[in-house]
Amino acid sequence: MSALLVGVGYLAVVFGGGVIVEAALRRVLRPEDEEAVREFRRRGLTRGGKVIGWLERFLALTFILAGSHAAIGLVLAAKGIIRFGEIKEAREQKVAEYVLVGTMLSLSWAILIGSLLLWIA
Repeated sequence: MSALLVGVGYLAVVFGGGVIVEAALRRVLRPEDEEAVREFRRRGLTRGGKVIGWLERFLALTFILAGSHAAIGLVLAAKGIIRFGEIKEAREQKVAEYVLVGTMLSLSWAILIGSLLLWIA
């Protein structure tokens, strides 16, 4: 597999995935849900969710290309453990679902692009 193809794949996964996840989450949120999500985001780092998304997609693609598909489960488990408390403390189920939908979309994008890269190679 060429370095250029892999590089483009990483850019598409890490940064393109963020655009796709954000667009999809906007379609899921209703106007009355937005305040709960804003409140949830205010408790974290300014761009913490975005950076976490970049890292989880980067790791997922790396694991796919390395043939270590089961390691993606480690990313999910680590994120679940770290986010469990804040999701549990969320006053509304919509915040927990927002985080889960974002995570599943993010990882699905990385798996899709990774599988495509392996198929092309």
